[in-house]
Amino acid sequence: MPKGVYPHTHMKPKTYPPEMVSRVQALYVAGKTQTEIAHEFNVSQKVIWRLMKNHKVTARTASKRDQSGDVNHMWRGDKAGYQALHLRVETQRGKPDQCNRCGRNGPNVRYEWANLTGRYGDGEDYERMCIPCHRRFDAQRRAATGERTSPVRRPA
Repeated sequence: MPKGVYPHTHMKPKTYPPEMVSRVQALYVAGKTQTEIAHEFNVSQKVIWRLMKNHKVTARTASKRDQSGDVNHMWRGDKAGYQALHLRVETQRGKPDQCNRCGRNGPNVRYEWANLTGRYGDGEDYERMCIPCHRRFDAQRRAATGERTSPVRRPA
């Protein structure tokens, strides 16, 4: 093997205090990430990774955590835009496949979730409608209440 190529037998792996190793292992088994543990010990994630490697603490397979709803870092809650609100309804209730107003269904008809009362954040306040029924419904609601039938756009 050429000089300077691994393994370096003259180097010994760094050892850490047994209390720290057992605490890191306990936190990791409890579900904390290496980064969260590193913040707790005020060290870098790489230090925790190396500690785990040197002390044979088996690491989990890297995978994404649940990113839905308010645990997502981009969650805007009630300040979400029109498209996001409709996407939430579609995620919660599925894609509409027939019209609840006229009963129309089929592969060549487009359906939408129509908001009934203006509470856009409530996923149960929507009804499946075909495009013509949705437009008719919105026009009737505007005429009766004088209010918009879609939320006001907010500047980004």
